[in-house]
Amino acid sequence: MTRDELLVIAAAAAAFVIINIIMWSIIAAKERKAKGIAAPQTETAEDNVSSVPASAAAEGFVLVDNTVIVHTKDRII
Repeated sequence: MTRDELLVIAAAAAAFVIINIIMWSIIAAKERKAKGIAAPQTETAEDNVSSVPASAAAEGFVLVDNTVIVHTKDRII
């Protein structure tokens, strides 16, 4: 590989890292904001089991099915 090719790869990797940092910073800020808005609401134990997180509920997500996956060493024959 030539020096120019390595510089292009390094620049692409640096751009990727910077974009990821910005993206996750925005996501974290939105999560903090959603938790701050949802904090005054009181929740019962039953609500915690059958509902989605407050940040997801604020964006309109609805829990359709609650599936639990258990890993065992047993095999179905």
